[in-house]
Amino acid sequence: MKRLLSVLITAALLLSLSSCVTARDSAQEYLENEIRDMNFSGVILVTKNGQVVCQKASGMEKTPFLSPVSLDTLFCVGSVSKQFAAAAVMLLQEDGKLSVNDRLSRFFPDYAYGKDLTVHNLLSMRSGITEFYGVTYIDDAFTEIPTNDLEGIITNQATPAENKAKLEQWLFRQPLDFEPDTEGAYSNSNYFLLARIVECVSEKSYNDFVRERIFEPLGMNHSVFIDDVDLQTLPHLAAPSVNPKTVYVGVTMGLGDIITNARDMDKWLTSFRTHKLLSAESVSAMMTDYSREGEIDSEYGYGLIPDRKGGAYHNGYITTYYSMDYCSPEQGINLFAVTNDDVGLKGSLNEVCWGVLDRISDTAQ
Repeated sequence: MKRLLSVLITAALLLSLSSCVTARDSAQEYLENEIRDMNFSGVILVTKNGQVVCQKASGMEKTPFLSPVSLDTLFCVGSVSKQFAAAAVMLLQEDGKLSVNDRLSRFFPDYAYGKDLTVHNLLSMRSGITEFYGVTYIDDAFTEIPTNDLEGIITNQATPAENKAKLEQWLFRQPLDFEPDTEGAYSNSNYFLLARIVECVSEKSYNDFVRERIFEPLGMNHSVFIDDVDLQTLPHLAAPSVNPKTVYVGVTMGLGDIITNARDMDKWLTSFRTHKLLSAESVSAMMTDYSREGEIDSEYGYGLIPDRKGGAYHNGYITTYYSMDYCSPEQGINLFAVTNDDVGLKGSLNEVCWGVLDRISDTAQ
């Protein structure tokens, strides 16, 4: 009996190992084949339960370093930053210092719609607060410039504090686009205000709070904020391929402000599974879809977009940086992909990422 049991255990281990090897080989082969026909400058890293499934790093870091892009290379990640703002709010809720059901009037007593809106409305993109960024294309690059009367008022020549004050004042003068929670609409304004709420409650700058409560506990030692560095001299940054006129000083806070690398992002995504940072309840809240039946393109959680397989993802876009991250705590899968040259990228980075994930899932079955 013992011998039979030993044989069965050995067979099971070999089968498991074979499945992992097959998944890794299949995903890496697919990735190599897809990237071969793309002018890819960037990084793709996929792990499963802490083990690398596939990876790719191509391109060069900016001058004067001119080192090959690696898993340590820094990239701006755009709206992938929103999940960190959501996590900051959830940490404060776990601390008992706020609730997602709190009215905004608690934090912004002079805001006309403060009594009508909750923190949950902001997190889930169901507030009706108007978008302040307008997207255009300059030199073929995805470029965001403050809209309407903010254009030329909020600039990269101003200080972060000056721009943040102007943006907050402008937002509080705008009517809502729709009644709160009657529909969903993606608006960067929601996450700027969430970052301001973090500052109000914690009595710290948003950047300091995220550093102390997220980056440091997780060992994300290479992650920084756009407002805290000089993009021209930051070591080991993969520079954008053109220099469009995106306005970022101050006004990307909470919504598109993080610069990081693949290794740090894998630590972040792993924390959703290990609960080193957030409780299971908070992670579940972030990965819940708050859209309603019949709504189109309104799927959103808290800083993440839930998928049908129990995971969640987000994309980020700023100047020529394009990024995607994905996490499935149940399957132990993390994916982070980013390019600094979306202008020259032939093919869709998103399609490659979903193709890799499909192959991992198919092999696991």
